[in-house]
Amino acid sequence: MSNKVENIGNQYTSQENKKKQRQKMKMRVVRKRIAVFGGILLAAILILIVLLVIQKHSNDQDAVERKHKEAQFQKQQDEEIALKEKLNNLNDKDYIEKVARDDYYLSNKGEVIFRLPGDNKSSKSKSSDDDDN
Repeated sequence: MSNKVENIGNQYTSQENKKKQRQKMKMRVVRKRIAVFGGILLAAILILIVLLVIQKHSNDQDAVERKHKEAQFQKQQDEEIALKEKLNNLNDKDYIEKVARDDYYLSNKGEVIFRLPGDNKSSKSKSSDDDDN
């Protein structure tokens, strides 16, 4: 066969050429539509990924803050329990009597309190601690 091929200029070949050109145009349009819709889909996926990352970061920060608040709450609960115990002790006559005897050297009728040389140092340190506060 020779390299030179000539088209016959009849009606059938011209119709076939027009069909091929229409098909090529349709394929171009389809490719453009696929490219546009694919780009839109890709942009939507990227936006969703960015939102996911932002939400994850926000959740991590909230979890850290929640743990901090829980620790703070636990500390306050412990403090409340200690204060309630102290209040209960202050309402207890035996405890008040013990504190009065130990810290203020108070006595009942007929009792004598003796101070030893070692006790003198501890009373001075207690009074100096009270002066600091």
